Amino acid sequence: MQTSVSPILLFAMLAGILGLAAIVVAFCLRPTKQSRIGFTVAVLPALLMLALFYSLAIHMHQSLGAWPTSIGERGFPAPLVTHGYIAVNYFGVLVMGSIFVWPVAFLLCLAIRRWRVCLYYLGVFALTCLVCFGAMLLAPSQFLNWWWD
Repeated sequence: MQTSVSPILLFAMLAGILGLAAIVVAFCLRPTKQSRIGFTVAVLPALLMLALFYSLAIHMHQSLGAWPTSIGERGFPAPLVTHGYIAVNYFGVLVMGSIFVWPVAFLLCLAIRRWRVCLYYLGVFALTCLVCFGAMLLAPSQFLNWWWD
């Protein structure tokens, strides 16, 4: 019997491993005190995504009086459609940036001595994205079905 692992789960595991690796490497290479501003900047993108996601879920449930029963925005009020576009596009940019930009930034920070202090923040960013992604999976299944389709 063959079991398959979800690509989302594999991505989440890879992000977690790389995030932890970035933090460990940062402490091994340069164990200095980290700044609050840098930490805040590293955490904000994922927290903003989580806020957009759950505010969309609340907005949708309140506007429609229930969870969506079909895919798409047919019958949605204009403000809800706009809110949906903002959340979906922000999520897309965050995911694409994380998949394509983060590994390059990690390698650059590893290679360039002056940039190594940023490894810690890249690790915090990756772990925060992973935690927020996990928190998104706690949304009601009807909303998640609409979101992923």
